Amino acid sequence: MTAVTNMKGVGEALGQALVANGFKTAEAIAKASPADLVKVPRVGEARAAVLIAAAKEAISAKPAAAKPVTRRASVRKPATRKTTARKATTRKTVAAAAAEKRAEEAARKAAEEKAAADKAEAAAKKKAKAKAKAEKAAKKRKEMEAAFSKAKDKVKAKSKKDKKSKKADKKKDAKKADKKSDKKKEKKKAKK
Repeated sequence: MTAVTNMKGVGEALGQALVANGFKTAEAIAKASPADLVKVPRVGEARAAVLIAAAKEAISAKPAAAKPVTRRASVRKPATRKTTARKATTRKTVAAAAAEKRAEEAARKAAEEKAAADKAEAAAKKKAKAKAKAEKAAKKRKEMEAAFSKAKDKVKAKSKKDKKSKKADKKKDAKKADKKSDKKKEKKKAKK
């Protein structure tokens, strides 16, 4: 079993987060899907793919169990077909490992590109939403300004009307006062 902290790109804090979410070994991470790893805090889709690739690399780089060293007489045996067969299989294994590594790298790049595309799409949606909100606010502001202007005009008209009625009232009062004073004058003249 390979410890999570022995993986490339995993520090102490991320290692603790992975362990806390049930990924205690590199083997567990290698078997996990990116969707499972995204549930871990601080791990996005792109990082999940990188972690899976790092886990597989850590597993494949795991040193074989140490064999006890025995000293033999240095007698060289002639090469047989078995050793060439071993070399061929080793070559195939190395080639297969290289192909697997290229496939993992391609998967990681694809995951990063998808994450970048998703981020750009989310940003575009957010921008469109903000624009729509701003347009709605501008429309509401215009409506409120129109209502305020209408109310202001109404108040002005009422104030003018009130001023006119006050003037008219003053004129009426002045006429009444004139009539009263005229009547008083006539009464004085009549008495004389």
